[in-house]
Amino acid sequence: MRLRKIGVGGLVAAGVLLWICGLFGLWAKQQALDTEKWVETSTELLEDERVRDALGVLIVDRLFASADVQDRLESALPPQLDGLAGPTTAALRDVARRNAPRVLGNDAALGAWRKANEIAHGRLTDIVAGRVADSGVVLDLRTLIGQVAENTGLPAGQLAQKLPPEVATLVILRSGELDSAEELLDRFKTLVWLLLGLAVAAFAAAITLTPDRRRTVVAVGGGLMFAALAVLAIREVAGVALVDELAETPNAQTVAGEVWSIATSLLVEVAQGSFLLGGFVATGAWLGGGGSRATSARRATADVFRDVPALPRTALAIALLLLVLWGPVPWTQRPWPMIVFSVAAFAWLEWIRRGATEEFPARQS
Repeated sequence: MRLRKIGVGGLVAAGVLLWICGLFGLWAKQQALDTEKWVETSTELLEDERVRDALGVLIVDRLFASADVQDRLESALPPQLDGLAGPTTAALRDVARRNAPRVLGNDAALGAWRKANEIAHGRLTDIVAGRVADSGVVLDLRTLIGQVAENTGLPAGQLAQKLPPEVATLVILRSGELDSAEELLDRFKTLVWLLLGLAVAAFAAAITLTPDRRRTVVAVGGGLMFAALAVLAIREVAGVALVDELAETPNAQTVAGEVWSIATSLLVEVAQGSFLLGGFVATGAWLGGGGSRATSARRATADVFRDVPALPRTALAIALLLLVLWGPVPWTQRPWPMIVFSVAAFAWLEWIRRGATEEFPARQS
């Protein structure tokens, strides 16, 4: 019996570890391979003030470095004022740096940024899927640079479309770096679902082998909640490590925390989903147990379950609809996960109803 308990505990622990790995894999899969999520995350990045500040400085510096603004000013000024071109260029650069973040926050700039990211990610997925040849993936900033130039008083606005590629683009992946990506992607997708499937199998094996299934189900629910907290803790530690790694580069350090927070926002949602699911599992198993409080709850609801069974069913249906409308985590607003969850919830309600009515039969008058 002792060995059996140890085995059950080991299966639950293994399931939790596999579940944690699966949550990270699920986040990486959706974050990197889902174009809609990619664009959504990149838009959130540009909507962040600190990120706009950093990107604005990058764009202005690139624009001034490529287009010889000082020469253009010298040609525009009278010969006797040529000496003012240098100070004028420096002043214009400062003005552009101050105004660039504001420009990057307008609808036109956000639209250009979204479009550039959508094209870049589409290119990435096409290369990975083998639909086009691997010639690298770049983020085209020409339209965004043009927006900044035209709205910050720069004389180089019309040059935005003539900028060389190394200035007007950000290289995401170079040619040749995705040679084995298609095979690796297939393996990665398989691995994610394999990890989650093995976790579910470990939990199912533990519930099957245990002499106390209710308690083990509570432990599984608690394990799902623990996995969620572990993922959030690892995310926090990794974020601190990233900022510390960039301590010697203040500009990068300033935005690193914001970028990490936004880039891992989907990971937070995945962890929240695991915590919510674990809470439902643990609570449901606890209510069906023999504890005094659970027994009192069943006794209090036995008459309703027996005489008006439609009432708790209707209440559960309303609760599920409210959960969908609230949408605390992404899977609560997706059809198939909610269908599976709803079926499980009604099956649990029926189990509780039958148990309560059998445990506390109608009083004889």
